[in-house]
This record gives sequence, structure tokens and C-alpha cells, in this order.
Amino acid sequence: MSDAAPAPAAPRRAWRARERLAALSRAARRFVATHPVSVALVVVILSTAALTGTLWGEDASIWGAGPLATFAAGRWWTLVTALVIPDSTVDAVVSAALAISVLAYAERLLGSRRTAVLLGVLGLAGLLTGIGFHAAAWAVTDLRPVVAAEVPVLDPTTPIAGVVMAATAFAPTLWRRRVRLVGFAALALFALYAGDADSWYRLSAAVIGLGVGEVLARGRERRAWHRSSTRETRTLLALVVAVVGSGPLVALISGGGRGPLSLVVDAYTQYDDELLARCARVSSSVCDEQLALLMTRGLGPALLAVTPLVLMLVAAWGLRLGRRSALFLAVFTLVASAVIPVISLLDGRLLIDPWVDGSGAEYVLWAVATVVIPLVLAAVLVAARGRFPVRATRRAARTVAVVIGVAFVACATTFFAVEALGRRSFERDPSVGDLVVLTLRRFLPPAYTNPAGAANFPHHGPALFAYQWVGVLFWAVVIAAILWLFRRVQRPDAGDARVYRELLRRGSDTLGFLGTWAGNRHWYSDDRDCAVAYRLVGDVALAVADPLAPEGRRPEALRAFSDFCVEHGWIPAFYSVHEDTAADLEALGWRHVPVGVETVMDLADLSFAGKAWQKVRQPLTRAEREGYTAVWTRWRELTVLQASQVVAIDEEWVADRALPEMGFTLGSLDELRDRDVRLLLAVGPDGRIEAVTSWMPSWTDGAVTGWTLDFMRRRTDGPNGMMEFLIAKAALQLQEEGASVLSLSGAPLAEAPDAAADGDPSALRALLRWLAEVLEPAYGFASLFRFKGKFRPRYRELTLAYRDPLHLPAIGAAVGRAYLPDASRREIVALARSAWGGRR
Repeated sequence: MSDAAPAPAAPRRAWRARERLAALSRAARRFVATHPVSVALVVVILSTAALTGTLWGEDASIWGAGPLATFAAGRWWTLVTALVIPDSTVDAVVSAALAISVLAYAERLLGSRRTAVLLGVLGLAGLLTGIGFHAAAWAVTDLRPVVAAEVPVLDPTTPIAGVVMAATAFAPTLWRRRVRLVGFAALALFALYAGDADSWYRLSAAVIGLGVGEVLARGRERRAWHRSSTRETRTLLALVVAVVGSGPLVALISGGGRGPLSLVVDAYTQYDDELLARCARVSSSVCDEQLALLMTRGLGPALLAVTPLVLMLVAAWGLRLGRRSALFLAVFTLVASAVIPVISLLDGRLLIDPWVDGSGAEYVLWAVATVVIPLVLAAVLVAARGRFPVRATRRAARTVAVVIGVAFVACATTFFAVEALGRRSFERDPSVGDLVVLTLRRFLPPAYTNPAGAANFPHHGPALFAYQWVGVLFWAVVIAAILWLFRRVQRPDAGDARVYRELLRRGSDTLGFLGTWAGNRHWYSDDRDCAVAYRLVGDVALAVADPLAPEGRRPEALRAFSDFCVEHGWIPAFYSVHEDTAADLEALGWRHVPVGVETVMDLADLSFAGKAWQKVRQPLTRAEREGYTAVWTRWRELTVLQASQVVAIDEEWVADRALPEMGFTLGSLDELRDRDVRLLLAVGPDGRIEAVTSWMPSWTDGAVTGWTLDFMRRRTDGPNGMMEFLIAKAALQLQEEGASVLSLSGAPLAEAPDAAADGDPSALRALLRWLAEVLEPAYGFASLFRFKGKFRPRYRELTLAYRDPLHLPAIGAAVGRAYLPDASRREIVALARSAWGGRR
């Protein structure tokens, strides 16, 4: 390459930069035009924050609303200012982010005018309702200790919460359930645990908005969303466990919390209360309470104290995936978090300060938050244990047990040795028994221990560091091992491939034979009359081609396979399905996006006569004139010399690209060996094989009625037109044999020439188009698709069907891994370089 060659690159880079900037500008203008109210609210929030100084941390409580500020002081304007002025920098950022995201989504559902009206109406209604309840609760003596002192509220998220919940009435069923479930869980978490007035005002606005939305949506047709009850139950229980685990964290972060359930926070403080109490009892001169406080606080003890909460969050993640180990972890943690505080209360370790009125309400709230909720939730999980059948493999379970055991022994031994060597850092020389008890205690949160003996702890040096961090290290290993265990699950039997072939012969579409390839599993209905071939990639089950089902039973098969995937904690997706299957899935609430086009030739009236067939007829005539023949055969019928030539042609094709060979729906030499697959070879006058094609059968009522092209290879130094020659010969021969359909297979990431223009493609559609451009230099999908267009085929769209848009990143990654399962880093880099070079 000459030195002058790269010169034009700079102008091209500048041009691409201008194009990207122009595209971003167009996208921004479209967003503003589509969401004017959301953008206007962002401008108002940031402007008021800057004008009042809250954006820089200044106090603007004079603009806030509340029982005293609004009613007693007579500042009625605060009912408006409280809805548009944030109280801090964080509040301004969060409010603006919510306005530009979830409120924008709500505006698309409701319309801009309705959104603007509801922002004012629901914000004001939520504020007045919240203030009314705040004043009423303040008037009740028993609740005064858990009602926040009157601090004027500034919170633009209050009207946003109301509008978003109102908009859910117009959302698709999937998002309606999701937004309501997650939204109210988050709002309730802050209200019940943090307990600040802002949380209750937001919750009031959301409840009112939910009712207003239902009124506005009356008479509007809603399509039911068919989803497995197993999945619903898992999601709900996982969310409740996450709320129970996150609630005390929220209360701790908010300074202890004032909500009715915030008393549970006492069980998760980082201070060793028993140690402090004993220091006070034994000798304040020898054991200084402040020194004990210093020694038992810090990041390490704080992390150890909240370990049960972290375990509940980890368990919630596993419950969502249907993991049985997560069920055990959640039940154990919930029961322990309920029983230990009761024991501590009975033996006098835990003291609850009664409120001034002595009504005992504090005991009721403590019991509800600390004991009743965890035990009830644990009982519900046990009752629903059948919803969590996904078990880890025995080998993985043994590995985790060994890792946890070794970690405990290693940490305990190291801690004991460090403390023994650092005896001088203790207030008094500890005995061996003291060190053993101290070692065991450091693996449990302070609320879970009841130490024996006098208080003794290290004051400085390595002994203090080990005292604060050894428990944290151990539980970090435990949590990592549990997360690893969630990924190592038992796989169901792959299914009997012979049954799938029998169902294929009963009747199949043009791509059904793909389900017989190695790496695919097979699901069957209970009566073994319906089947789905799928590729399991991580936690994604990629169903390959259309399901095999008798007339009228395809929707039943689709629903049953989806339930089967949910039961095992997998994400189902149907890849390369035709329009009729996509329509059935759409009726079940699924969505789909085009991922390719199949080219099909109808053989009934096929003739290569006329000008339109000139590009096919010329290579066919030339090859026959030069003595080339098309030979039908099967792999087992090849001679050793022929087989070696086919292998050489394939290896030459792969080596020429220096890139990973793709699989999944693209066949290789392995698929040629199938006894049902036919080969068509282009053989020259000298007996040398110039090109190879393979053909997969499709059946109707037990008879072969179609063939699908799969494998295509030719010599790089061979004559041109060999592929046209072989395909034309195949069409003519198969027509004589009585076949009605000849499929030239699917072209990944292609679009039919007559496809309607998509002026506003979805994000996934745009990504697929970009991916097609990137892969074209390496694999030539577009070139191959144009080549197949010579045969004047009928185009059939192939789609990817998915149930949940949030699963698209996982599905996309699974498709990539399925196509390139063995690609090395070097090959991926080569692919990227090839793509970059092609785009230049």
C-alpha cells in the first residue's frame, strides 16, 4: 500500500462526524416535538433550582409545602412551588432524569395536552392528600414518634409519579403490570421505611393517578397478555423479598428512618451493642465506651451488619430465575432475621424504648417490621416452593460447599493466628477460649450474636484490621459462590431426536430440518405430537424455525414451550420463524422483528425461458457446453477422493476469510453427513469437483415435497457460474421428481426488495441494519442475497419473536454466541478489522 493511500481518510472521518452530529440533532428535534411537556418540565425544574439556589445546595424551604408551611403560615402558593422546585442538587438531577425518561413515556401514552393537565391536577391532589394525612397522623398521639417533624416539602417527582401511574392504564399489558408493580414497590419502600413526608406525598399522588387513569381508560379495548402464572409468581415474590431487603438499607441511608417499619433498622446497626453495654457495666475507666464505639464502627463492621440484607437481595435475584437454592437462602435469612431479634429481646440484650404515652404501639410496630413480615414471607415462599424447581447440578453444589468450607477455615485460622500474635493490642491478654469465641463471632453480624465473657477487643494494628474485615471477606466469598451457583443448573434431557425426525416426516416447513442439527435440543408436548427444536445458550432458549404441530395446535405448542422455558428459568425466543408463526405469537402478546428473508422458488410452472431468466440460462448453457455435469449423491456414497475434494473446497473457503466460520442456522461439513441430506456436485470433464451444494428435505403427509439449499462452496480458482449451474440443475431435476418447492434458504439480516420502507425503525431494527453493514465485508450476506435474486424467488420474511423487550440484550448476545460459539479473541478482532475496512 502506498503512503498516499490513507490521505482521503481524514475528509471521510470529518464527513462521518458531521453526519453523526446531524443525526443527533434530528433525533433531538424529534424528541422535543414528540415530548414537549416532558422537556418543558425539565427546563422548569432546572431553572427554578438555579433561581432559588437549591441547585447549589442552598436552603429554599420557604417555597415548600406542609401542614404548617401551607395552612398555619398561610403560604398557599407553596402548593404550586413545591411541585416545581427541587430541594437539593440530587433531587434536581433525579427529577430531571425521571421527567426525560418515564414521564416522556407517559406523554406518548397520554398525549401532550392530557399530560400537562394531569401534571397540575394530580400533583396538587397528591400534595393536598398527603398534607391532610400528615396533619391527621400528627394529631394521633401514638404515631407522633414515627411522623417526621414538619419540614416543608419540595419535590417535583410528586406530580411525575401521579402522571406515570395514570398513563399505565393506556400502556400494553406487559408494561402496565411492570410499571405498576415496580413503581408502587419503590414508593411503598420509601414510605414505610424512610418515612419522610416526600415519600407519602408521592405515594398519595400515585394512588390518585392510578384511579384517574382507570377512569380515563374506560371503554378502551385492552388485549389480554398471556403469561405464565409461574413467571408472575416468581417476579412478585422476588420483588417482595427485594423490598424487605432494601427497606432497612433505605432507612439506614436516610438516617435511621421514620417510617412505621423503620424500627427493624435496630437489627442492622454496625455497633456491637452488647460490647458497649458491658464496657459501661464493667469499668468506664478501664473500658471506655467511646473507644469501643470507635473499634466497632467503620466500613467493615457496617458491611458485616447489613450482610443479611445483601443476602436477601441476592436471593431475590435467584428467585426471579426460579432457582431452588435461592429459595433456601431466602427462607433461611428471613427466619433468622425474625428469630434472632426475638431471642435478643427475651434475654434482655435488645431494649425497645417505650414512647412517652406508654401505649405500647412501638412494640406492635417493631413486631410487625422485625418478626411478622419476615416469617409471613418465609411461609409464603415455602408454600410456593413448586414455583422454584431449577436446581443446581450436584457437582456445582459440592463445589460451592467446598469453597465455603475452605473459605471459613482459611479466614478463621488466619483471624485466630493474627489475634493470637497481636495479643498486646487487646485491653487484657485474651485466653485461647476467648480467641475461639471471638473468632466465631466475627463471622456473624452484631445483631446475630450474644457473646459470653467480658468485653475484650483489639485496639490497633493488624489485629484490629482483621477484627473489622475478616467477616466481610468470608461473606464476600459466600455471595460470589452463590451467584456462581445460580448459573450452574441442571439441564433437562435433550429429547429423543428420532421423535423429532418422525414428526418432520409427518409435515414440516422449508426450514424445519434445521432442528435436527447437532447442538439443538427438542421439546415435546405431553402426547409427543408437537415439537420445538431449540438451542440453549446460557439462559436463553432459541427456538429454531417453526414448531412442528398438527393443524390448529401451533398456538398450543407455542404457549406450552414458553411455559416450559419459564419453568426452567430460561428466556424463550423464536428465531427465523415465518409470518404465520409470528402471527400466532403476536396473538399471545409477543413481539417480533425481521431478521432475514427466505428465498423460495415454486417449481410447478418453472421454466428458464425468456429474457428474465437470461442471467441463469447463460451459465447453465455454458457449463453444459464445456462438459460440466451435475451429480446427485449423498455423503456416504462419496468416494475417498471425492470426499477429500469436498473437504479441501470447504477448508479453502474458510481459510480465505481468516474469520470464524458461522453455525447455528448456517450449515457446515458436519451437516452434510446426515443420511437425509442430498449433495449436488459440479464435476468437470477431468473429474474434478468444482462446486458443492447440499439440500435438506421437507415433507408433507410423509412425502418429500420440497428441498432447501444449505451448504454452498466452490473453488476460488474454478470457472464462474458454477452456483447458477447447480441451482438451475437442481430446480429442473427436483421438478421432475415431483417436488413443489425449492428454497434457497434464508439470508440473515436481509430485507426483501419489495419490503415497505421503515422511516422510523425501532432501536433493534436499526441495530440489525448496522450489524448487517458490519458483517457484510466478512460474510457477504447481502451479496449472497442479491445472487439468489437471479432466480426470481418468492420472498418470505423471517422474524425473531420475543416476549419481553427487556430480554432483547440477552437474546441478541445469545444469537451472536450461537452463530460464533468458538470464535477466539483474535478472530473477533479480525472480524472487526474486516468490518471497518469494508465500511471505509
